[in-house]
Amino acid sequence: MANRQRIVLGGLVAVVGSVVLFVSISPGRPAPSARVVVARRTTPVTRHLGVRSSTATDPGLPPLAPTTASPLRVLEIGDSLGIDLGDQLQSQLDRSGLARTIMASVGDSGLANVSFYNWPARLSALLASDHPQVVVVFMGANDDQGLYVGAAPAAPGSPAWTSAYAQRVGEVVREATTAGARVVWVGMPPMANPDLEAAMQRENAIYQRQTQGVAGALYVASAPVLPNAADLSLRTPDGVHLTPTGAALLARAVIDVVEARWHLSRAAPA
Repeated sequence: MANRQRIVLGGLVAVVGSVVLFVSISPGRPAPSARVVVARRTTPVTRHLGVRSSTATDPGLPPLAPTTASPLRVLEIGDSLGIDLGDQLQSQLDRSGLARTIMASVGDSGLANVSFYNWPARLSALLASDHPQVVVVFMGANDDQGLYVGAAPAAPGSPAWTSAYAQRVGEVVREATTAGARVVWVGMPPMANPDLEAAMQRENAIYQRQTQGVAGALYVASAPVLPNAADLSLRTPDGVHLTPTGAALLARAVIDVVEARWHLSRAAPA
């Protein structure tokens, strides 16, 4: 998939249950409308996101308690959809002064083709240099491709492929949690292309299995937030990527899950 040019949102202001985004764009792009209004959900998002529990905490893990002097360190990794989400996470989290978000997503990357981009190796370096407390993962759209198991090729969806891909997902989760970070793995949204959608369903099942039961890790389904790939208010015309509005909603959902799961909001301002 082609790596799209990134859209950076300047700020986000909550007003009576809604979020108003003022959009700035890089030179040379057609100007969108001056404001994008994102409706804020009136019920806790975590009720609808497929996490194991909206209120349960992980044994032995203290609540996250960022301050302006010691802000929460967040690392966001992924593919070009990760760029979409990362822009909004950074905008929404960092404006409070209680978080510092590092966006490390790379377009066209994933876990299947390590010769193009080796995420486990890159993550190891990022964990060592930046010491994130939370790692948000949003990738998979490029992973419907064969990979090698030893010297033997494995076709997408085959038992050998599923096993090998699950091992790579597990490696990312273990790397981050062993380094002391919490992991939020965000599932791929529905796709307009039926074949790609079937592949994303297979991958999402793997992400959910590989995070289930791991202390400090959870899976967040994006489909409840972005249910329709043809909704041009939330998705781009390619039926794959997220509009600023869709990415803002998903970012808010991820933040809500982190707050509910690890009590981030105890230290955050209203």
